[in-house]
Amino acid sequence: MKKAHLLRTLVAAVAALAVGAAVAGCGGSSAGEPTTGTTTTESSDPITLVASLNQWGSLAAAIGGDYVDVTSILSSTSVDAHDFEPTTADVAKLEKADVVLVNGAGYDTWADKTLASGATRISVADTVGAIDGDNPHLWFSKDARDAVAKALLETFTKLRPDAKDTFQTNYDAWQQKETTLDETMSSFADAYSGDKYAATESIAYYLMSDLGLSDATPTGFAQAMSNESEPAASDIKAFQDLLNDKGVELLVNNSQEENDTTKELVSLAETNGIDVLEVTEQMPSDYVNLTDWVTALVNEVVSDFKDGQASGDEASASATTDEGTASASSSASASSSD
Repeated sequence: MKKAHLLRTLVAAVAALAVGAAVAGCGGSSAGEPTTGTTTTESSDPITLVASLNQWGSLAAAIGGDYVDVTSILSSTSVDAHDFEPTTADVAKLEKADVVLVNGAGYDTWADKTLASGATRISVADTVGAIDGDNPHLWFSKDARDAVAKALLETFTKLRPDAKDTFQTNYDAWQQKETTLDETMSSFADAYSGDKYAATESIAYYLMSDLGLSDATPTGFAQAMSNESEPAASDIKAFQDLLNDKGVELLVNNSQEENDTTKELVSLAETNGIDVLEVTEQMPSDYVNLTDWVTALVNEVVSDFKDGQASGDEASASATTDEGTASASSSASASSSD
């Protein structure tokens, strides 16, 4: 879990630089510093923020409330996020935004091509020190969510100081929900740390790391999927063997990036009684904010592991009972013979 540990090592120092830059209003920036040329305003108009992804847009809405008008460009779970190209209307929205919130780490480079002069740019990747080539699914990292929430609070307060109390209240409410989520994840990690999972794609890597689970995905398969290439037959065979041997407790599947190979692996996992966690790139429409979505996924994992443990306990108890019955029958038979 080297990347997850690296993320935690960098996040505190880099987030401090990022938030400081957002408040300072510098015209240029170095790595890790949001660019901003927007000046403080007492306007009654809401701040216009455009997010490349709906999950980050939902976080901005939670912090900004009625003082921020949020538009998210990519919000469909049926669109291939890695090949997305913005429309003319999308570009126009980006060009008019006061604040542009991008994921970064090579995930949404299209969002950086039309940044308006004077607009504030907040990059999730920059706030935690992630770079191109790192796992870009940062919304599943508790460190990234925390760093971005702080950056949004500072940016909004800079742009609308008259609403700073509201922004702080909204941030505190968001933080309370995140704290509850973190406590759930910590309790799970204490109980199941080191238990193994495999993934058809590394979408939930940070979430699984926060839960203390160990990635047992065959290396060759994982590398192929990361490079968006077809895995070798030997790598597919290794994955199939892992599932047939029940070498993992959970299979994570990116249902937004499915293909024939991943569908077969999901079917094989289900056949072998391995729980499958379906995850999408973008936040599904039945959730209104990022924390609720992540909480629902965590609760599903917790439930699956508890059910699996209960089934294992029942099987163990049944085996013990059967052994006891057989032993008693054998003794009774021996006594009868005597």
